[in-house]
Amino acid sequence: MSLTSQFCHWTAVVLMGMFGVHVAGQDNPAGLSSDCTVYNSVPLPLEAENSPTPKSFPACASYRSYRGIGISIDYEKARACAWQERKAQQAELAQNEKEPVAWFVGGSLILADIYVNGAGVNRNIPLAMRLACESEEPMATLAAPDIGKLTTGPARANEQFEFCHYAATTLTMNFCTSYENEIRDNRRNTYFRSLKKSMSEQQEVAFEALLRARKAYIEEHSSEVYQGGTIRGIRTMISQEILESLFRSELVHFEEKRWPALSPKQIDGAKALLTGEFEWKVEQLKKKNKDDIDEGAVTAENLSRVEECWEKFRDAWTTFARSRYPSHASAIRAQVTLDRYRLVKTIN
Repeated sequence: MSLTSQFCHWTAVVLMGMFGVHVAGQDNPAGLSSDCTVYNSVPLPLEAENSPTPKSFPACASYRSYRGIGISIDYEKARACAWQERKAQQAELAQNEKEPVAWFVGGSLILADIYVNGAGVNRNIPLAMRLACESEEPMATLAAPDIGKLTTGPARANEQFEFCHYAATTLTMNFCTSYENEIRDNRRNTYFRSLKKSMSEQQEVAFEALLRARKAYIEEHSSEVYQGGTIRGIRTMISQEILESLFRSELVHFEEKRWPALSPKQIDGAKALLTGEFEWKVEQLKKKNKDDIDEGAVTAENLSRVEECWEKFRDAWTTFARSRYPSHASAIRAQVTLDRYRLVKTIN
C-alpha cells in the first residue's frame, strides 16, 4: 500500500474491530489487538531509559540512518537517535528547522518500524505496537490486521513494513509523504550518479544543468497546483512526485534506447499544440474571481511563471539530448513538450 492510495481508506480507522490479544511474547502474534491500551504495559528496552532527554529537538534524523538516505544504513545509530527523538516528542519540544520531517517521522514512529521489522534487533511486535500507538493511535489501529500476518524473524529488505503506509490523519499523511519522497529522491539520485560514470565531460555538464532545471521547475510547479482544502500539502507533494517519476522513467527509457514513439508530424506540431492549450488556459484562469483565488485556485500569473520555468527545463533537456542522444534530440524535445501539454490540460 503506498501513501498515494490512502485517500480511499484512511477513514476506515473508525470501523476497525477488535482482534485477539497477545502481548507477552516477541514472536508473531496468533492474534493481534487493535486496541492501543493493550500495549501500554509492554516493557521498553534498557537503552530507552539510558537515553538522555535533550534540551532541544535532535538534529540527528533517525529515519535517515534507518533507511540510508544520503548516508549508509546504520540501525544502531538510528535507534540511539530515535530514543532521543522520542523523549523530545514526549517533552513536546519544538521542531528542529533543519530536520522538520524528523519531528514526526522519528522517535516513536521509526522505533516502531525498527522493532516490527527486526532491523538490527529481535523482532518485537508488541513493542512495535506500543511505539506506533504513541506516535498515532489511528495509524496503529489501521496497521494491526496486516501486522498480525507477518512471519517470524527479521524482514527482508524488500518486505519491510512501514507504519507510514497506514497514516490516518492529515498531519501524519503530510509528514509521511515527505518521508516517502525523500526515499524516492535518494533512489533517483543514486541512479543519476551511476549514469554519470558513462558520460563524457560535456554530457555531464549538460546533465547537471538539466537536473538543476528539473529541480527548479518541479519546485515552481507547486504554484500551479490547487491550494484549497486541508490536504493541499499532500496534493502538491504527490503532483510533484508524479513529475519526478516521469522524468526518471523517461531518462531510463532513453538510456535503454527506447525512444519516443512520435511521428514526424507529432514532433513538428508539439510546440503549437502546447502553445494553443496554454494560451486558452490562461484566458480561462483570468476569469477566476477573488473568492476562487482566495480559496487556492491557480491564477493566470502563476501558470505563466511556471511555464517560463518549464521552458528552461525543456531547453536544458534539449541541450543534454543533443549531447547524449543526438539522433533523437528532436523527438525528446517534442516528448517533453507533450508531457507539459498534458499537464496544462489538467489545470483548472
